[in-house]
Order: sequence, then C-alpha cells, then structure tokens
Amino acid sequence: MALDFSKYVGPPGTFIDMLPLDWQDALKVVWSKLSGTSEIVVLKEEGAILAGGIIFKEMTVDMQLFKEVAEELLASNSYYIGYLWVIEARRGENLGSLWLQKIRQEYPSNSFWLTIEEEGLKQFYEKNGFHLFLEKESNGEKEWLLKSN
Repeated sequence: MALDFSKYVGPPGTFIDMLPLDWQDALKVVWSKLSGTSEIVVLKEEGAILAGGIIFKEMTVDMQLFKEVAEELLASNSYYIGYLWVIEARRGENLGSLWLQKIRQEYPSNSFWLTIEEEGLKQFYEKNGFHLFLEKESNGEKEWLLKSN
C-alpha cells in the first residue's frame, strides 16, 4: 500500500488522543496556544494515521530548558519537531525515519531541531541526520537538544 504524507487537517484531538497519555495533557495546552503557527504532519495508509509529529515555528513550554538557544534557532527559520510518534503495531518499519525524510523534503529551506529526554533516542536521530548540539541537566534529569545536519 502507498503511504500518504500530508498536513493533518482533521480535528487536532483525533491526532493528540493517539499519543501516549503523558504527552496528551501537555500537548493540549501547547496546541491551544500555538495551533495557528504549528502543523501536525502525518503518514497515512488507507486513511489511517501510522505516524505523525508536529512542526513548531515558535516557542513552546517544552523548549524552556533551552530557551535562549531555542529563540535563536527559531529566529533562523529552524523548526522544532515535537511529538514524533509511530503506532505500536507498525514500529520497526522505519516510519519515523520516513517521516523525518519527508519533512526535509516538505521544508527544503529549513533546518530542524528537537529535544529528547531519553538518551536511547539519540542513536535514532543521529541515524536520521541529527547531531547532538547541547546537553543540560535540571532536577537530576538530563535533556538533549539535537539539530539536523
């Protein structure tokens, strides 16, 4: 089956409710403030969402630990990737990598960056053209900022 990569135009709650529970509450607050400048982008097969994420073009609460750097990156047309997710039944099929590839094609004149709280994700993003840019610790928890090459 062919995969369809597109900006999501349905009710945002439909996408948000597919995400892990701990992401949903935070995202609902963020989305209500930033939906005018942000885009949900999904990979679908036969109309069903298999993977998706959000492209943010302005500051979110998630960026606060890296606030100064985030402001600089956003001012330089580097977009923030947030909430990248693949349905469990389709993990291991490189859909996350495909989503990142399609994002670069969709926005060829922009660079991208993201933050992670799980060190194990660094390898996935490095494999997909990101590099570690900054590491910070807050309240004993580490967080990493990665930028696209």
